[in-house]
Amino acid sequence: MRYWDTAALLRAWKENWVPAEGITRSHSVAEWMAIQTGRGLVYRTSHGQLLKRNLSPPDAAREIRRLVTNLTFRDLTGQQVLEACDQSGLLPDVQGGNFHDFLHAKTAEIHGAQSIVTLNLRDYARMTKLPLETPARGM
Repeated sequence: MRYWDTAALLRAWKENWVPAEGITRSHSVAEWMAIQTGRGLVYRTSHGQLLKRNLSPPDAAREIRRLVTNLTFRDLTGQQVLEACDQSGLLPDVQGGNFHDFLHAKTAEIHGAQSIVTLNLRDYARMTKLPLETPARGM
């Protein structure tokens, strides 16, 4: 079973495919909504120009429901998050924005994922021993 982080879900959406199976956590939906209704994503047009686009909240909500249709949500308990806070000090560079990724990694480990699907290979490599995969259609 694969664990899907937010970056992997954004890539799947941008390439217009849906993950076949796996798990994610509810915070991925919060990150998705924040990105898609806020800063948006950058696209390259057929003419090679870069275009930035974001979604309305109703459109983003509809799209995230479609995107996670084959995924199961698994979350950490409050106690597990506090334990992750303690553990983060034992690892290099688990601070700031990387702490969100650390919680993704802890969720994957605790819930028995066999790998993490992400675009952030370098960051996760410092946080977990689980195999890392880049998102690809058919996964």
